[in-house]
Amino acid sequence: MQKARNLLRDSGPLPVDLEYLLSNNSATPVTADKARQILAAAQAGEAPLVVRTSRTRPWTRLSPDAQSEVVRRYSSGETSTALAEDFKVAKSTILRILRENSVVVRRQPLTGKQVSMAKRLYESGLSLSEVADQMFVNQETMRGAIVNAGVELRPPTGGRK
Repeated sequence: MQKARNLLRDSGPLPVDLEYLLSNNSATPVTADKARQILAAAQAGEAPLVVRTSRTRPWTRLSPDAQSEVVRRYSSGETSTALAEDFKVAKSTILRILRENSVVVRRQPLTGKQVSMAKRLYESGLSLSEVADQMFVNQETMRGAIVNAGVELRPPTGGRK
């Protein structure tokens, strides 16, 4: 891998983001041999293999001032989801900042998309616990969300006696 990276650095501008493809962060990594093939095709004037990678959001580090702003706004009632959108970071980043600053995090309800998916899974025949396991949430959280969405629960099939 290192030889391929050195070869790429010495070859001038790259037609494809091979540095990214060879990195540990790549969603579509390539082997050193494949990188050489792409580079050889580009140097020969042939159309290089086009590899498209999509990132859901760019990496963003919040400054200490921005982190203080997150804490202040959350403490005044804004939701972690709204803050994540405003600061263009993942919701988990906001929650981590809050926990690192000893802020008590409010209960995190399911999103509309999660409730819709849970409803479909439950109506397809899965049990509440199976749906909760697939959605990585607590069974009671799942139950409340789909009941609030208007789903009529089936009678229990077992569980505790």
